Amino acid sequence: AILLDLTAALRAEIAQLDANLAKSEEETAGVSRQRNELNERRVASEDAAKNLDQGLTFLERELRVALDSFPTPLTNRLASFREKLTSIEKREALPLRERLETCVAILQSALLFHESVNLERQEFSLDDGQSREFHVLYFGMSIAYFVNDAGTVAGYGTPGKKGWRWERKDGLADEIRRGVAIRNKRSLPSFLHLPVPAPEKNKVVK
Repeated sequence: AILLDLTAALRAEIAQLDANLAKSEEETAGVSRQRNELNERRVASEDAAKNLDQGLTFLERELRVALDSFPTPLTNRLASFREKLTSIEKREALPLRERLETCVAILQSALLFHESVNLERQEFSLDDGQSREFHVLYFGMSIAYFVNDAGTVAGYGTPGKKGWRWERKDGLADEIRRGVAIRNKRSLPSFLHLPVPAPEKNKVVK
């Protein structure tokens, strides 16, 4: 009877050990699966970061070129973002998220400017080399018209690879001043009769 009891106890203990071993194997397999899943996620995350870095590098290069043809007032407002793009030291120190936010901020600002009629106070020189301050009406980022306070100097500007080119056409002064008054809500809205440069030959189409 004692041997039977001892045998039964040993069998029960062996069964418990088998159960514990099976449970341990299950847990080990679960840990292994979790480790594999985490490793797959890590690899996917690294691949995504690498692709994002490559895309941002291309976008940053394109924006650095495009910024040279942005209207000066817009470029001035984006000075802090531009510095992050043009300074290699600062750009390399930025995390991917901040680099992306910088690009998005520039693109959003450019889009808003391009979709609006913007009136700016701006100082620049014409062919005579004399620096003057003008009222400048930007119709998006494609064409702008300028006139001084006295209405004696006027003309239009177009973007170029190295900044905006300004062409003096004093005969446009009255019409541009009317546009400035409309933009300032000092005159009723109406059509403006202003020339539009033809980009392919850089000639004026009336």
